[in-house]
Amino acid sequence: MILNYILDFYTVFHLSLTDIEHGFIMSNIRILSRLNSPLVIYIISILPGQLSAATEILQPEIHSEAKTEVLIEQIQPTAVSHEQGSSYVARLTIPRAADKESKSQCKLLENGKPLPFPHALHSRIREQGAGHYSHWTPGALYFSTSDSSDPRTNGRKYELVSTEVYRQKTSSFILTDSNSEISISGIIPQEPQPLKMIWQNLDANTRLTPAWKRKGAPDLSSQTAMLASILTPDMNAEEKSIAIWKFLVDWRYHYYPAEQGDEVHDPVKFLNVYGYGFCDDCATNYMVLARKAGLQSRVWGLSGHVVAETFYDGSWHMFDPDHQVFYRNQRGQIAGVEELAEQPQLITKTPTDPLGSSSELIAKLYTSTADNRVNERQPQIRETSALPVLEPLDYVEFHYTNPESVHRNYATDTPQPPVAGNGILKRMIQDLHQLKLTATNQRVWQLNWPYVILAGQINLELTSTEIPPCISVSHNQKSWTSLQGTFEKNRLHISLNDWIKKQPTAVYHCFIRLESPNQTDPAALIKQADAELRFQFAPRALAHITQGNNDFELKLATEPAGNTKGLKVSLIWKEID
Repeated sequence: MILNYILDFYTVFHLSLTDIEHGFIMSNIRILSRLNSPLVIYIISILPGQLSAATEILQPEIHSEAKTEVLIEQIQPTAVSHEQGSSYVARLTIPRAADKESKSQCKLLENGKPLPFPHALHSRIREQGAGHYSHWTPGALYFSTSDSSDPRTNGRKYELVSTEVYRQKTSSFILTDSNSEISISGIIPQEPQPLKMIWQNLDANTRLTPAWKRKGAPDLSSQTAMLASILTPDMNAEEKSIAIWKFLVDWRYHYYPAEQGDEVHDPVKFLNVYGYGFCDDCATNYMVLARKAGLQSRVWGLSGHVVAETFYDGSWHMFDPDHQVFYRNQRGQIAGVEELAEQPQLITKTPTDPLGSSSELIAKLYTSTADNRVNERQPQIRETSALPVLEPLDYVEFHYTNPESVHRNYATDTPQPPVAGNGILKRMIQDLHQLKLTATNQRVWQLNWPYVILAGQINLELTSTEIPPCISVSHNQKSWTSLQGTFEKNRLHISLNDWIKKQPTAVYHCFIRLESPNQTDPAALIKQADAELRFQFAPRALAHITQGNNDFELKLATEPAGNTKGLKVSLIWKEID
């Protein structure tokens, strides 16, 4: 028996590590280590150095705490639409048990007073009004006001309130290796709700760049990484086209984009920062990725819808990630836009598409050829990265529920996206001599982040308030905007909010200029500087606890290379009893 294990071991030992799975190697090592044989112990002791670097699987503990929380969601007029009669529908963002599956425990308040008729039939809400309502699904409230007036214009405050009992669970661990695998074990009885993930660089001298993902999931950190994780060298053009289409189907949803233009046409920003957009954004991202993969691709405008095409085997083929469809003709080939215009029955042979849209209506978009146009525009999308660089002692929180705000330069009067996340980055400079000296009396602090910055504040601890430094901000170090602050003892607080709001497009970096008014080094005036930035991210792109696969991978790059005190990671979620 031992001899068989040793022979198996030697088979593994003589293979290149790049040709076999680390998990297979580690499983063999674990099996061998259980055999308390001097020969086996000797073999393991002479493992080459590269094998000793094989990834161990960390299984951190889970801590549980009982919690009771009052959940209040204020119903914004922009989230309300008229349904029928006295009935209005409000779009909700806090998921809670609802009337459709079980009796909702929510109460609807009008100016602080409960409306009288919960769990009402929708027909009564429409016909009787007078405060009948139904929290019908986790995302929809059907309701009428106390006097059947329009809640969008009557000036009253509406809140959906419930008390929730749940268990808050936390799993924390410190990672120092360049490659780590983490497995969160334990039976999760029902779908957990991610609350927060925290990253903390514990090292005061080292930058960390973490790459965090669910094991087996695509890598979203760059266009190159996306394609490398969803395509294989043996794929033909059609297989590549379908893989890119399926990738976008899985990782975004349809909602008003943050901006018009190329801000959301960068696949890295589209999937990591936002996670949503319209059909034209989805089609353009498809085209960008397809071209990156070496395929010929273009976008069609159908006057009401936008789709993408790739060219292979001598013809064009249509792919629509937004409506999650492509159509095959009688020969089994994926049809192009012009072929669909000639043969709409390829569309209408099924009544609806996967989103429930009428195939008859979709077919009309293709057959009304007079307003169909090919867009041959070449979007200028640089190769960007979603990997954050954590400066020494950086602290980051990713919040997965109920964002306070999102970046919007388009459709600003619409409700906030249904799935979005907010985060907080806290960064400090303990010695201002670390900052670049751009003049005898100026130092510049550059703040970069891969997620769009929504708001921010700079805090300076001063040696004296008698000679305060002058602070200004710029996006390009050419034009500067002076910033005014407020004093609190020996601390100066400067808001970046107004400057951020005035920028024409999304903000991912800025330069803070610290200037001494007496022509000396500002490092003599400032003991410490810290920044707190609020940002937006796409929760789907940053893996958290689910009911299924809770195996994670983290690659950790350090600068300078070498030892580090590590990255502390905390996953926090809730499970409702």
